[in-house]
Amino acid sequence: MEIIGFSEVITMMGSFAVVIALLAATLFGIKRYSAVMGISGQQKIELIEVKNLGGRQKLVLIGINGEQLLIGVSPHSLTQLAIWNKDACAINSQSELREKEVSPDKVSRNAKGFGALLAKVKTGLKD
Repeated sequence: MEIIGFSEVITMMGSFAVVIALLAATLFGIKRYSAVMGISGQQKIELIEVKNLGGRQKLVLIGINGEQLLIGVSPHSLTQLAIWNKDACAINSQSELREKEVSPDKVSRNAKGFGALLAKVKTGLKD
């Protein structure tokens, strides 16, 4: 069995340092020049929500370039179910919320609960 000398250890450590330096330089170059090559760090597709429907079916809401797509996913296919503009949806939902605001008078009048609703339906059926 040979004894490893001090010079051989220094040579191995130097070789290891060169390999690590080359790896770091490669990773730095990939990060710096990926935008030039068209590979940017910005995500163009946004996964907004996933709703499992049971089994292996699900609904997926995806945002792409200011639009939202609703996609149905099954084991054998992907189906585009709907597409709409994200900005128009946000504006519509805000205006719908304002329209749906309930005044305190309506709340107290409608707060009688299920019993009052059932009685109203029964009287409507008798007429």
